[in-house]
Amino acid sequence: MTPRHREGGDIAAIFVHAGAGYHSVQNEKIHLEACNEAARVAMTLLKNGGSAVDAVEMAIALMEDHEITNAGYGSNLTVDGTVECDATVVDHLGRSGAVGAVSQIKNPISLARKILDASTKPLSLHRVPPNLLVGPGATDFAYDNGIHVLPPDFLVSDPARERWRRWRQDLQAADRQAMVELEERMELECQDNPYMISDYPGIIRATQVMSPPSSVEPNLAVDATASPNAARVNRGTAIEDGANTSYGIDQDQHIDSMEYEHYQEPQDDVDNAFSWEQHPSNFLRDSDGYSGHDGRLTSAATLPVRLHHAEHAEVTPGEDAQSGISSPTPHRKSLVEDYNGHKVDNITDTVGAIAVDCYGNIAAASSSGGIGMKHRGRVGPAALVGIGTAVIPADQEDPDRVSVATVTSGTGEHMATTMAASTCASRIYYSQRKGEGGTFEEVTEDEAMKAMIEKDFMDHVGVKNSHCQAAIGIMAVKKTKDGVFLFFGHNTDSFALASMSSEERKPVCVMSRSNGNGSIAQGGRAYRHRRYRVRHFPIGEF
Repeated sequence: MTPRHREGGDIAAIFVHAGAGYHSVQNEKIHLEACNEAARVAMTLLKNGGSAVDAVEMAIALMEDHEITNAGYGSNLTVDGTVECDATVVDHLGRSGAVGAVSQIKNPISLARKILDASTKPLSLHRVPPNLLVGPGATDFAYDNGIHVLPPDFLVSDPARERWRRWRQDLQAADRQAMVELEERMELECQDNPYMISDYPGIIRATQVMSPPSSVEPNLAVDATASPNAARVNRGTAIEDGANTSYGIDQDQHIDSMEYEHYQEPQDDVDNAFSWEQHPSNFLRDSDGYSGHDGRLTSAATLPVRLHHAEHAEVTPGEDAQSGISSPTPHRKSLVEDYNGHKVDNITDTVGAIAVDCYGNIAAASSSGGIGMKHRGRVGPAALVGIGTAVIPADQEDPDRVSVATVTSGTGEHMATTMAASTCASRIYYSQRKGEGGTFEEVTEDEAMKAMIEKDFMDHVGVKNSHCQAAIGIMAVKKTKDGVFLFFGHNTDSFALASMSSEERKPVCVMSRSNGNGSIAQGGRAYRHRRYRVRHFPIGEF
């Protein structure tokens, strides 16, 4: 007898990631434990009839509550010393709810879910309900809908506060150095032409001591130990060299990039910070605990450190582990160390989850605290549908019932330029890659994933002509009538993921590691529907 026809569904699955970047071997277990817990609890919900949206919300909320992730509690602080988070949830129909730069909310993903639910209900006078709210408007919506609004400093963890203080010291030192260099250039130009009028009328010598002009209030000079929201002094304001003064910060100081160099001492012994064992195909595999590329798992306490790349979120120490985000530009020094010289984690911000429920529906979600020292009000990819999160719904007339969901992590501004999530979802959905002359050719999903990272992202003209590194990690799930299939790829040094199906007793975790230098590592996993067989009984056996 032929197997029973399957319309999709039956197998439930959950997939989570904890960000792309570099995870030290010493802290590998800590990151995978966060993924493991999120996958396990979400699967419990799915096994009890929960929807895919319920599952991704639960998984992300658990990761937001984990201090090691840059989402919710413990997130990176803005340049003003506050927590502002982004989150998105997308259901199987492609409908979404999102929040951007929202503060005082413990679980931004729950607020995004609340917005999604509200967007499906009609408003009076034919008004259109919103699916994205930002800033104070999002906080007000949360309060009006029964979500607790916390005090401003409730979400600030001690490690995040310490990172912010150290980053601020770095920025002050860089600002002073920039003023000195600008002054030197001005003096050289004046020496070459003593009659020229200076092009830098507002520059004051960094070593010059002056009283503030009468038009400037004395409280503009702010001690470095003051509140994060203290007033900042503009570049043109007279300052005393070495004073504990908070400076105004220009956006061109590489705050939003991964090129911000450590200002204290050069690292001459790390000319090539990329030398990991290559694992071009990191398929998730079963283990009693957590499975990495080499199986070495140890834990370490979370301590504040001085970051080398402000783009990355999580900061925990490790020893004897090389660091640095992979870049298309080889031989770039890339290292994160604490004050003891230990090389530590260097992880991009966004966490994500994709779920398929027993009804055959798919959903995706992302959440992030954003890059460290970001401009207040900056909205990152985790709040933007098609950039950080995307879902292609199944066509009702498609006999294969194909649907695809993607979540991304990496350099948010580049992902916005390339519409990374929606582009990858389209490539996986159609199993295509971009060819010469704008044509497309049919390939496998693995080849489509690799081509998307190489051509659609790294070789994009807007990315190639940017001073920021092109870092990305993508997790994609394709659901058909035959099963559920995971595909992932990243050009960063590592990518932490976990998955679990309703037929498994425990999650399967992996720390995928690339070979560095912008090389792409890929992997995946397949959950195929079991074929029901009808047992034939001999006559009279009943």
